[in-house]
Parts: sequence; C-alpha cells; structure tokens
Amino acid sequence: MSDVELKNISFKPGMELKVTGIPKPDVGRFMIKVGHSRENIALHFEPRFNHSGEQHVIVLNSRKDEHWHEEVRDYHFPFRQGQEFEVTIIFADDKFYINQHNGHVVQFPNRLGDKQYDYILIEQATVSGIDIK
Repeated sequence: MSDVELKNISFKPGMELKVTGIPKPDVGRFMIKVGHSRENIALHFEPRFNHSGEQHVIVLNSRKDEHWHEEVRDYHFPFRQGQEFEVTIIFADDKFYINQHNGHVVQFPNRLGDKQYDYILIEQATVSGIDIK
C-alpha cells in the first residue's frame, strides 16, 4: 500500500498503533499523523532524510484549525531510505510515546488534549502493516 488514510477509527489512551513500511524512494521525508483530520493533528511524526535544509532529524508537531504549533526535534535517527521501519505509537492521556525500531523512545505531549482520535494518515511511505490494539 502507498499512502494510507484511515478515518472513523477509535484510537484512545492505552492503545497502540504499529506502522511498518518503507520510505518511498527519493523522498526527503515521510510522515505519520494522528488526529481528527488534516487540519487538526494531535501528533505529526516526520523523519527527515533531507528536507527543508535538514538531514537526519525527526520533527514532531501538532496542528489545530490549520495552524501549526511549535516544532520539536529529536536527533536519534534510525531510519534509512529503502529500508523497512517499524514505529509504535502508544497513546497515554497526556502524551504519545513513539517507539522506534532501534529501541529509542520519543515523547510528545497530547497538545489537543482529546481522549480519542479517529484519523490516521501515513504519507511518503509504502506501508506493509498497520496494527491498532
């Protein structure tokens, strides 16, 4: 599967989302987004290989009513173009824990503060597996 958009799902605290895939060839980044829509995103997870002048950094953010908030950067970068990745996002009440395939965990606050999200978007990656439990 190429880019994947899931709507009307139920992602609540205590649940986890596991995404397995391969970044598309010749892209500067790929993204995993969790929220309510493209305009309201609680978690924007974006590993950048080479995008906007940045290399090998993970950018995290949130978006409400089409306005982006302050970006957070993490420099533990286990991703390689053309190689499979696995990312597991655990939703706690007040934050997301993003477990990467090298064992590194990134935390990001639940800035929107909602107790359920129903939209997941994975872009610029060929997705081989999605598991929500």
